[in-house]
Amino acid sequence: MKLSVQIDGDLSKILEQEIKDTQNAVTTGVRKTGEGLKSELRAQVASAGLGRRLANAVRLNVYPDRGSSLSAAAWVYARPSKGGRGGAADIMSAFEEGSLIRRGGSQYLAIPTDHVPRRGGRRMTPHDLQSGTKFGGFGRDLEVVPTNRPGVLLLVLPIVRANNGKSLRPVTGRRIKAGKHVEWIPMFILVRQVQIPRLLDWRGPAESWGARLPDEVIRAMDAQNVSGNAQ
Repeated sequence: MKLSVQIDGDLSKILEQEIKDTQNAVTTGVRKTGEGLKSELRAQVASAGLGRRLANAVRLNVYPDRGSSLSAAAWVYARPSKGGRGGAADIMSAFEEGSLIRRGGSQYLAIPTDHVPRRGGRRMTPHDLQSGTKFGGFGRDLEVVPTNRPGVLLLVLPIVRANNGKSLRPVTGRRIKAGKHVEWIPMFILVRQVQIPRLLDWRGPAESWGARLPDEVIRAMDAQNVSGNAQ
């Protein structure tokens, strides 16, 4: 039996096109896998009650950022602060590891209660509250009140309520004369340490999406073949 093989076309161009197609398929598969992981982690952060803003700090970089490569890679990460530390990266790391946060020496951690007003999307700090009224504060020092739990204190502040019954206002002589009722409200809980619960799991989704990468590459190659045959 005699077999005859003939290559139709320029072999070097055929091989060059095959390499390009494979590069495109690998890069497409890597990008889709990275997008899937990013979306799942963002949903995980939001469902843990950590807020959409923190969830949006989960980012994706695909390398190379232009073109395609057999060595394409995706990096899904939480954005750090401008200084390289802190920011969303450290917050998410703490909730993934279930960290114990404590202050050194005799210092306390001040945990804001729901009574603390917001400024710029975040709860005001003790310093903010104690600043003068023209700076948006209440114009007086917070007072320390002990509790029946060892190592737990309260920072309280006298306030009057606005006409809507919800917004808090500084106590002034004019408001007292107007008949406003003065209340002492706990603004912060002082504790020595806080055990952050483990709310996030990044390892599991990362491994799961990594295992899907070969299938994504094959799907991308099949899509290219269908597109090429249609032409």
